[in-house]
Amino acid sequence: MLANAKRKYALADFSVEYRPGKGWYFGSQLEGSAAFRGPYKSIPSVTLMIARKFRKEIERRDKPFTLPE
Repeated sequence: MLANAKRKYALADFSVEYRPGKGWYFGSQLEGSAAFRGPYKSIPSVTLMIARKFRKEIERRDKPFTLPE
């Protein structure tokens, strides 16, 4: 049964960088520097945005395993 299958998800290759005078940015090395998002004022802000992106990715990948209620 798919609902009982063990599933593991990872968000691959994300980086966070600080740009002086601008703030924190995050993005994927695979997409290049043009895909970096920001600026964010603090580390908690940028990590929250990464967590939100991770949640959306997990929901997208897990959708085939979700059984109707």
